[in-house]
Amino acid sequence: LYKVTLYEVPILATVAELRNRRYKVDTALALSRLDEKIALANAEELVFSEFGTRRRFSSDLHEAVVARLKRDCPKYCAGTSNVWLAMKYNLIPVGTFPHEWMMFHSGVFGYKRANYLGLEDWIKVYDGALGTALIDTFTTASFLHTLTLKQAKLLDGFRQDSGDEKVIGDMIIARLEEFGIDPRTKLLVFSNALNFPKYKEVADYFRGRIKVSAGIGTNLTCDPGIPGYKAANIVMKLSRCRMSSKDPWEKVIKISDDLGKHMGDDFEFTIATHELHLQS
Repeated sequence: LYKVTLYEVPILATVAELRNRRYKVDTALALSRLDEKIALANAEELVFSEFGTRRRFSSDLHEAVVARLKRDCPKYCAGTSNVWLAMKYNLIPVGTFPHEWMMFHSGVFGYKRANYLGLEDWIKVYDGALGTALIDTFTTASFLHTLTLKQAKLLDGFRQDSGDEKVIGDMIIARLEEFGIDPRTKLLVFSNALNFPKYKEVADYFRGRIKVSAGIGTNLTCDPGIPGYKAANIVMKLSRCRMSSKDPWEKVIKISDDLGKHMGDDFEFTIATHELHLQS
């Protein structure tokens, strides 16, 4: 996994930028659209991080966006997932482990143990740091089913990347309360194709119940204001894995909380939904 997973972000960013070269962007217009989002974040105290490297319009516009966020939204822009820009602009590099992490564990250890062992290995390596867990690789319900008290206490928070934000957030809060953990001590990060008006609605719903943040990507770095323009809808995920060259390849899939939008082999999806007792 470590040999291939780091290719994802630069490949997707390159594909997106090559696609967009046929368009002429008005940087001033794009930044004026960004200013409206910054104004809403500042007025409504919406904490967020910039997650837009993979599907950015271009590297130049991306950097202009980060520079503007640094200048005009220092209180509520918590950082960027782009490590280079974080270093250049003295921002906090922000992110979570990817879906591939749990997908790999499912290929090696099976679907029933993937979430549990994936978290255990992550905690073992990072010793409590980088403590926001991505929860939807095999659905949030499956993740919460195997989440232990120790893991729930060690984690700083949870990242929702599919499904209904309010439903998933309520599920997280309920599970924490079952463990006797005050949800207000934990962070819920929303990152499912959010824009700022949608994020405000979600943040208002959870305000005072749990700490809230968002990872906002395409809406920040690929909103040039070009008539008729649509951002590229591109992703990369693990399709198969093995521990060593002596082992057979194992197919892996991603299910998510949007059933019907799974990625991977259909037969493998049937196996996973059966083993995890999910509705297919």
